[in-house]
Amino acid sequence: MNAHTEIIRLYKSLSEEEKGNILQELNRTSIGETVRIEEAPIVCCPHCESKLFVKNGKRGEVQKYKCKACCRVFTSKTGTSLHRLQKPEKFELYKSLMLESYSPIKQIARKVGISIQTAFDWRHKILSGTVKDDKAFEGITEIDDIWFLYSQKGRKGLDYSRKRGGSKRAGDNDFQAKLLITTDRNKTTDMSLARIGRLKKADIERKVSGRFSEGCELVSDKHRSIAAFAKSENLKHVSFKASEHTAGGEYHVQNINNMAAGLKTIVNRTLKGVSTKYLQNYANWYQIRSKKVEAEEMGRMLLQNKDAASIYLNREGIYKWFIENFSQRTYRCPVKKTYLSAFDHETLAKLNSV
Repeated sequence: MNAHTEIIRLYKSLSEEEKGNILQELNRTSIGETVRIEEAPIVCCPHCESKLFVKNGKRGEVQKYKCKACCRVFTSKTGTSLHRLQKPEKFELYKSLMLESYSPIKQIARKVGISIQTAFDWRHKILSGTVKDDKAFEGITEIDDIWFLYSQKGRKGLDYSRKRGGSKRAGDNDFQAKLLITTDRNKTTDMSLARIGRLKKADIERKVSGRFSEGCELVSDKHRSIAAFAKSENLKHVSFKASEHTAGGEYHVQNINNMAAGLKTIVNRTLKGVSTKYLQNYANWYQIRSKKVEAEEMGRMLLQNKDAASIYLNREGIYKWFIENFSQRTYRCPVKKTYLSAFDHETLAKLNSV
């Protein structure tokens, strides 16, 4: 038995508290390079996208730059999930624990030694900073929507019945949030929150149009919107009755069904339900853990996404836009917490988050 296998075996035998102590000690002795040392190449100014900038001193170990076009100062972390991070050592431990399991907020806050509010903020800073896989789908590609009951979990001030959201009506209705999943046999996958209510052709076009390579075959149940989308994209469409689950042979959507079962278990049981406002983030979390992303790779991913801070800071505005334009629901009780960054339509268009 080699040393690596022995260490893993011993680590798994420890209690949850002992595992947390070990991870904390490792982070004290070797702080993650993704936080302390700048790795992401600076291509342009994150504020105005100008390529004319110069070095402008250092902030601790981090190099600062000044843009000649807008005269603003920035670093490699500006605009990323690591922007203005106050506790880098604890953040590294937190990130490792997120990659290890789907821990509830109170539990992970206790392990890392931070407040519940900080644990919540860090979770969504990290999940807002994941880089979307934009590779083209090839060969047989499955597509389907999975349903989550509309939820306003955590929203204060609601004073009507079933105030946290939901409906007693069964089946497809205007209280079902639709997460569109598209995946091919090479495991190129897209999970996107598309609409609350019945899925439309325009929703599918908004999310995955133009991402299908030549010769791609689309497999789904007999959903009219998917059939219309396949026709508009000139894709061969293989469909079947939902009750039959397959069109025979390799034409099925079992990969999506497995993802749906796993994600629903996490959202509805492990985490006791999540707000529709953050459903996209939890889909991102599921994809990261499914791909078994390592902490070092995750760190590089967070440094690459220069829109992460804007997505995180404008989350309420993005949610409001989504509710008003892609659902029959009413936007209620805006959150009291405000941010320096204000939501605007230009930012939303750039982020392509809805």
